[in-house]
Amino acid sequence: MVRRGQRDRIRWEDLKSPCVKICKLENGTCIGCGRTQDEIREWVIMSDSQREVIMERLKTNSPND
Repeated sequence: MVRRGQRDRIRWEDLKSPCVKICKLENGTCIGCGRTQDEIREWVIMSDSQREVIMERLKTNSPND
């Protein structure tokens, strides 16, 4: 028997994230991963496609490229 809502839960280790554990916001954007405060807050409830769009934007805007 599956509990209500259990099938929709995401295992933390399966959730891809751009987080690099340097969590400091400057002007509403994390200096570590480049996500906005809203993106960080909503990350776990976004769809995979929404997260992929953000990940692509972060790759494009990466200062290391």
